[in-house]
Amino acid sequence: MRKFIFALVCLVLCVSAADAKRYIITVENNTRAKVNWDAFVTRSGGEVVKTFDFIDGALLDLPEEQAQRLMDRRAPGMTIEEDVSIYWLNQASAVDNLKKYSKNYGNNLIKKAPAAVSAAGNVAVSTAAPALKTTFPMEGEMPWGVARIKPNLLWKITEGEDVKVAVVDTGIDYDHPDIKANYAGGYNTVRPGASAKDDHGHGTHVAGIIAAVRDGKGITGVAPKAKLYGIKAMAKDGSGELSAIIRAVEWSIDNKMNIINMSISVGKDYVSLHKALAKAADNGITVICAAGNDSGPVNYPAKYAETIAVSACSPDDFSAPFTAKGPEVDFMAPGMYVPSTVMNGKYEEMHGTSQACPHVAGLAALLYNMGYKTPEQIREAIKKVSEPAEFVPANEQGAGIPNAAKIKKAE
Repeated sequence: MRKFIFALVCLVLCVSAADAKRYIITVENNTRAKVNWDAFVTRSGGEVVKTFDFIDGALLDLPEEQAQRLMDRRAPGMTIEEDVSIYWLNQASAVDNLKKYSKNYGNNLIKKAPAAVSAAGNVAVSTAAPALKTTFPMEGEMPWGVARIKPNLLWKITEGEDVKVAVVDTGIDYDHPDIKANYAGGYNTVRPGASAKDDHGHGTHVAGIIAAVRDGKGITGVAPKAKLYGIKAMAKDGSGELSAIIRAVEWSIDNKMNIINMSISVGKDYVSLHKALAKAADNGITVICAAGNDSGPVNYPAKYAETIAVSACSPDDFSAPFTAKGPEVDFMAPGMYVPSTVMNGKYEEMHGTSQACPHVAGLAALLYNMGYKTPEQIREAIKKVSEPAEFVPANEQGAGIPNAAKIKKAE
């Protein structure tokens, strides 16, 4: 196979690199020896930018004409995908959908409607801070969403101590008073070597839902002693290259994360990303993904069988009108009027499956310390304690809303 690929490349790659673009090329490698990617681009004028550690693939600079010739005459098992910049957090369809459905939704529950849409594609309800203002009453430090899935009944057993949760997002504001104690490190795949600190806000909001500390102030997350790792795979505008997301997954594997939260979504299947997430699952990492906010089919990467897909519910146990739906949905979790941490010590309420996803990721962290170690063990444990919402179709809620109070230690 490798000799065939090399021979094919030598035949078709023969033009100038002046119009080079970046491509992710993967191969089905049936040998234990790694592919020699330097040899792969010999005579091509291309360049190896990075080889991946856990999938048989590399990021290459190739002239566009060469890449097209490879696509036309590629060997069996080879995939060639342009390393596109994807607006993971603010796709126009999802943002417009959130605005459309969230503007008036809840008028029967509350008097005040949402006011603005953040760059993350989440509806910002309350931006006043550092004072914490919420649309729905708190139960002590617990926002309604945390209280709804009842993790506090497990906190006598575990608060998620030492469970490593990677937040693949825009980074985390690790100086936030509700996060600082639980922040354990991170990495910037957008600009390797640069700070992984959040410069957008989305990743910090997600992180607070997972593991804001329980200290009598602000909010508490689902797993208030879990270790947070901020993997900055998206820039300030909410976009990120496909290769940066793959590197984030590989960093998580290499650094032995237990849980990955991916509150990101896109409508297209990328083989290279799928391979990376499959490898994460093979390494015992549970990957929790947002289903999507465009009211259509479940987005990727939540659509992959190796991940747990989470849709969003409202405070009255209906599915959020913007949530994606389909047979791939595993669970439904709170995703409207969700208060959490944002940058500069502040708090904000948002809507989105981005907010539903970390409720389940936090629960997965608690389960890990209760003896459920593998992705399938965690999926099945949550499934057993999830309660279907009465008026919600199965393709919008999966097994239903998790009730952590029913969880028992693994035998």
